[in-house]
Amino acid sequence: MAHGESLRRPMLAFVSLNIEKPSTIVLLHGGLSCHLEYADVIPLLSEYHLLLPDLPQHSESIHIPLVSLENVADHVADLISVNAHGGKAHVVGLSFGGFAAQVTAMRHPSLVTSLFVTGAEPFQGLRLRASQYPSLIYGFTWSLLGLPDALYWRYAAWMGLRRHDDLLVEMRKNCQLAMLRDEFSTIARYRLEDVGKIEARTLMVAGGRQDDVGASKLAGQVLENRIIRGQRLDDGSRSVVVRDALHAWDLQFPELFARGVLAWVEERPLPEGYEPN
Repeated sequence: MAHGESLRRPMLAFVSLNIEKPSTIVLLHGGLSCHLEYADVIPLLSEYHLLLPDLPQHSESIHIPLVSLENVADHVADLISVNAHGGKAHVVGLSFGGFAAQVTAMRHPSLVTSLFVTGAEPFQGLRLRASQYPSLIYGFTWSLLGLPDALYWRYAAWMGLRRHDDLLVEMRKNCQLAMLRDEFSTIARYRLEDVGKIEARTLMVAGGRQDDVGASKLAGQVLENRIIRGQRLDDGSRSVVVRDALHAWDLQFPELFARGVLAWVEERPLPEGYEPN
């Protein structure tokens, strides 16, 4: 990334918390969402400086076009290099944010200390084919987000999601066909072989109820056997599954989510609930 290119890019809108803490964690939200997605996770990460951006074409960064995963990664890299302590960060990403996290680590390895990504396994089979029909994805998504509030919250409670009133407002704003088209077209280009280019120690998590556990397992195998600059990396990178988790399980089990992030960042054993995949 050339310095001049960085100067020409607008900075993502972001929130910075616990700035007095020595180490930085960046939290990247999923598609349609925004930084508010992590509201229930944030209090459990109080010993870390936190950076929570809104990704391109989402909420406060809606004015920044979603060009490609590479471009999103460069925006995230700008955020880290300017605002993270020491110009480095642990990066956590869910769904679209998880793909962006992986590409950030590929393109800017010196900025990423570790990766914790969930629901961001390269598309395979039916999911890859479905990504070619964003209008269908939009129709299904809006059929849920557009429900009257009483019905939406009944559905959310049935699924096991925590209340997320402010986030719901933003998700309804962000749910645009053009954005979904841009998002899924760029995610679909991310391939299994790309996972093998990640240098950072990486945990690939799958939510057992909605994510593609098989594809996540394949990605984990690539991580375990990746070779960087002629050497096989034996750093504990792998895939795990949280059996009862939905896709957006930070809204379902925020405590378990945060405990896993902390264990991975601090190189401790993962808590109960994270099973080998």
